[in-house]
Amino acid sequence: MKNTNDNRQRDKEVLTSIVKEMAESMTGAQSTRHWAEDALWFDIPAFASRGIQPALKMFDSVFKGFRSCNIEVLEEAVTINGDMGIVCTIQKVHIVLKNGDTKRALVRQTDCFERRGGEWKLIHEHASFPAGGDWDGKIVTA
Repeated sequence: MKNTNDNRQRDKEVLTSIVKEMAESMTGAQSTRHWAEDALWFDIPAFASRGIQPALKMFDSVFKGFRSCNIEVLEEAVTINGDMGIVCTIQKVHIVLKNGDTKRALVRQTDCFERRGGEWKLIHEHASFPAGGDWDGKIVTA
């Protein structure tokens, strides 16, 4: 039993580190480094793609307008079930554009992973801004 719990904890740490690496990225290649070739992705701005190539182009297009992008993970929940893993985060995003303008936002992101060939690969990502008014980034639990 201990070995299973140790493996699950190690898997959670791996998935957390992959999500952190993606959050710190400023290139399409780095952002998609752990993606499966058939990944399905919904992101901000409103964009959807299947596969890495459309995401690479979109990421690089967006990042070239940034001077910096700092993402702080405020909340994180990791679930592992066999060869499937889900990481849900609430992220505080602070962007400085090349023209000096700044943008701040709270973002919700869900990253779904599948273990393929012994490696965790992102198979689905969905990021969104909360709609309809201010939100403090808190997750309400019963």
